[in-house]
Amino acid sequence: MLQSWVSQIGAGAVVVVCLYALVAGAWRERLGAVIYLAAYLVSLGFGLIAPAHSTLYLLLSDIFALQGFAVLAWKSPHPWPKWAVAGQVVCVAMEAITLMGSNILSWYFLTAEMLAGWGVLLALLLGTIAANAARRTRRSEGPDI
Repeated sequence: MLQSWVSQIGAGAVVVVCLYALVAGAWRERLGAVIYLAAYLVSLGFGLIAPAHSTLYLLLSDIFALQGFAVLAWKSPHPWPKWAVAGQVVCVAMEAITLMGSNILSWYFLTAEMLAGWGVLLALLLGTIAANAARRTRRSEGPDI
């Protein structure tokens, strides 16, 4: 599934953002990185095992990722988990439409999937940057006396 240089750049971006979230993020961002990376690896693995049914397996991994991001978004004061849920909803909807036998062109499907996936990754990155900035601000203020 990583045959083209475009997919390799995408995989590199996923790894870099998830590692940054694991290193610099708070617990929400770390859990979000684990969810995203696990769903990405599962979808790659299923694509290698059964390429004929890749949409079904992609739907299953995206449903699990949607559930994970929904748990993170539940009563969260941060907006990024809600953005991630929105992106995952688009992914799940596109895969469900494709599996229902709609005559959607593959170009539209791939474009919507790519944009929604990059949106989820961008939400995780922005949440990590915000958490890292908030932590640095708390450290620079010092203890209250």
